[in-house]
Amino acid sequence: MDHPTQHPKKKKFAIYLLFAAIGVALGGAFIAYPKIIDFAERIALDKQNEETMTQILNDGILEKTIENIQNITEQEPARSVVLLENAYLNVPFVCQAPLQTEANWKYHEESCEEAALLQVKYYLDDVNEPDKNKAHEEILNMIDWQEKNFGEHKDLYAADMKDFIKGYYGYTNEEVEIIYDVDITAIKQAISAGYPVITPIMGDILKNPYYPYPGYHMLVIIGYTPDKIITNDNGTRRGKDFSYPYDRFMQALKAAGGDVLIIKKLK
Repeated sequence: MDHPTQHPKKKKFAIYLLFAAIGVALGGAFIAYPKIIDFAERIALDKQNEETMTQILNDGILEKTIENIQNITEQEPARSVVLLENAYLNVPFVCQAPLQTEANWKYHEESCEEAALLQVKYYLDDVNEPDKNKAHEEILNMIDWQEKNFGEHKDLYAADMKDFIKGYYGYTNEEVEIIYDVDITAIKQAISAGYPVITPIMGDILKNPYYPYPGYHMLVIIGYTPDKIITNDNGTRRGKDFSYPYDRFMQALKAAGGDVLIIKKLK
C-alpha cells in the first residue's frame, strides 16, 4: 500500500516552520556573535596585561626603579633623574567602589578622582594593603569635603584637583605640581623619580572593556614599558596593573585636558 502524500497546506506550514527555526537560530547567532568577540578580546587583553607584568617582575623593574629613586639627590633632583627604559611603582590599588559590591557602586559612581588620590596617598604613606572599609569611608569623607568647600561633588580638572589635594590632606602648594600639556617623556620622568601620576582621561577613547563609560575619568599611572603605559585604573575592580598602548592612552589623556598632577612629599 502506498503512503499517502502530505497535504499541500501541511507541507507549506512545515516549510514555514523550518525557515522560522533557521531565522531564530541566525538571529541568536547575530546577538551572540558580538558577545563572543567581546569575550575573546577581553581574554586577549588580560593576557597582554599579564605578559607586561611578567616582564616587569622577571626583569626586576621594581627594584631598579627603587634604586633609581634612591639615587636622586635632594639638592638637584632634576639632574639626578635617570630616565629608565622600564619603570614601575608599587602603588596599592583602590577601586573607586572599594567594597566592590553593586550597592557600593551607587555611592561611588563618580568617585574616580578620590580613589586616584587615595592610591597615591597610600603609596606616599607606605600603606601596602589598604582596608576596603576604611577606603570607602575615606572617599565618602572626601566627597563631603568637596560639597562643603566647593559647593558640590563634581568632575575635578587640574586646578580644582590641586586645590582639593591641598585642602583635604594639607599638602603645600610646592608639594602638589600640575604638569600642563604633559607628554610621554614628562610622564616617564615622573615615574622614574618615584612619583605616581594622577591622570584624567576620556573613557570612550581609552576603551577599557571593563570600564564602559564614555566620559571623564581619572586614574593613576604607575609604570611603563617601551610600548605600554601601566596604570591602576580605579574605574574597575580589574584595574590593578592595567596597561594601555602609548598612542591610545595619550589621545585619551589629551582629550580630557592633557594636564596631570604629581605629589612630591617634601621632607
